Amino acid sequence: MKIFFEKILDILFGSWLRMLATVFVIYFTTARIFFIPSQSMEDTYKTHSAVVATLFDYGISNPYFPFLEVPLVPADVNEGHLIDWGNRPERGDVVIFRNPLSPSIYYVKRVFAVEGDEVEFSCSGIYLKRPENNKFVFDPYKKVYPGIKYGETNTTMYNINKFKHDMEVFRLSKEGNHTDRNITANKSGKWETGNTESEMKSCQNVFNWKIEKDTFFMVGDNRDDSFDSRYFGPVPYKYLVGKVRWQLF
Repeated sequence: MKIFFEKILDILFGSWLRMLATVFVIYFTTARIFFIPSQSMEDTYKTHSAVVATLFDYGISNPYFPFLEVPLVPADVNEGHLIDWGNRPERGDVVIFRNPLSPSIYYVKRVFAVEGDEVEFSCSGIYLKRPENNKFVFDPYKKVYPGIKYGETNTTMYNINKFKHDMEVFRLSKEGNHTDRNITANKSGKWETGNTESEMKSCQNVFNWKIEKDTFFMVGDNRDDSFDSRYFGPVPYKYLVGKVRWQLF
């Protein structure tokens, strides 16, 4: 009788464990469903759309505890991937990656530039210069992917200036000291800059990036409403998760 019950338990729990192991292998290495949480990829993917991404195109990324999003292996140990077979995203790929500023958050963006490219962003739009070209070209993907759109007014320049301003203020508040005469502490002890609203809205600024090895410049298809590499810079390979393949709805 004891042997009989042991066999029953082995069948039940052994099967359950095998099924659970299979689910985890698929979840971490094969494919996964992701939801688009914002307008940043419109009109290609609407807010709350569901897409399927394959997780093996650029290697197998380090697993995170589901729901807790705590890494089982630190990204700096192995460039964020258990397996790296050398494949990298190409221009135009829609990629799932972890936010470099907060790796527990997934982002969905299109690859705008890869190693060796240069990117320029101004109030007139975003430009790309490839190594084989001698000049910047205005958003070459707009004619290829009909979902890419620009708003009537370019608010991104103001948002980027304000974001960089706020990050600088945050850094100074942490350090408690500064060398820039344009930055002062107000009566409450908080750091402020002398930048005015009009200066942050100015179209005089032009941002440039030179894309280094194993980094990728990611931009949302909704060019004027996307938090992307224009804010946090090119995304290192270690944060890549997978490639979007299909849209469910």
